[in-house]
Amino acid sequence: MNSFSVKEIFLLGWPILSLLLACSVLSLAVILERWVFFQKRKIDLKDVLKKIPKILSRELDEASWGAGEPLLSLLRSALSSGESKSSLELSLDREVRMQVSEMEKFVPLLGTVAGAAPFIGLLGTVMGIIRAFKSIAVSGGGGPQVVAAGIAEALTATALGLFVAIPALVFYNYYSTKIRRLTESMEICADEIVEILSKK
Repeated sequence: MNSFSVKEIFLLGWPILSLLLACSVLSLAVILERWVFFQKRKIDLKDVLKKIPKILSRELDEASWGAGEPLLSLLRSALSSGESKSSLELSLDREVRMQVSEMEKFVPLLGTVAGAAPFIGLLGTVMGIIRAFKSIAVSGGGGPQVVAAGIAEALTATALGLFVAIPALVFYNYYSTKIRRLTESMEICADEIVEILSKK
């Protein structure tokens, strides 16, 4: 039976395999970019809740707040908002939505890659099988040597599709959970800020 190198297999199914490789590179870039992004946005909610009264009364300067982004932006927004409760709530709500929008940046792309990559791989599989049957038709017979190229292309496309989709799905779920928890933390802090300032 003929053996095929990776280069030969790639040349056979280059349209599908190239698309999957592009998806892989794009997915990896998003995963790394969001990883760095979220590393700067760790929140110790209990610690921040204890400090909020002192922050709002300006007993602590910004360097001592110990609140990572996006809570820093939320606290700055509260300190610079108007006197009325409605103005404060509007300012905090706007800041929360802006931070959530920033956190969600690029994350849906991972979900798209996770959903599309297996189907792109499946398309490559079908094309490889069609190539194998076409080889049988041309040669007038079967045998491993005749279908080897098509089968190799089909299996490669299937494997690469899963290889791209699985990490994208894992990190899509991971980042989605992190966004939800950070959003909940911001909303809790926003409620605490409104409650404290409305009593003044």
